[in-house]
Amino acid sequence: MELWSWKQGHVVDSWQSAVCGAFAGGFAAAVTTPLDVAKTRIMLAKTGSRNASGNVLSALQGVWRTQGISGLFAGIVPRISSISLGGFIFLGMYDKIRSLLL
Repeated sequence: MELWSWKQGHVVDSWQSAVCGAFAGGFAAAVTTPLDVAKTRIMLAKTGSRNASGNVLSALQGVWRTQGISGLFAGIVPRISSISLGGFIFLGMYDKIRSLLL
């Protein structure tokens, strides 16, 4: 079943789109994990604390000083897993429904 053709003779199936969505989502999740850690620290900061100002760079520096690289990438495995699964389902279902409607 042809869904999308980007090169003459090459057809991308729904499952291939789903796998691409999983890889793209997983890569994006891995790269943005430190920003998610900083966001979480800012959101949970007590009023008047250093992180409560909302300065992302300051939050990242604080995590780096206290926990190092492992602190910046805390929770990376569940984050990659959940976002990859979401990308797999979303892009796979999008292409499958698109092929049924066209």
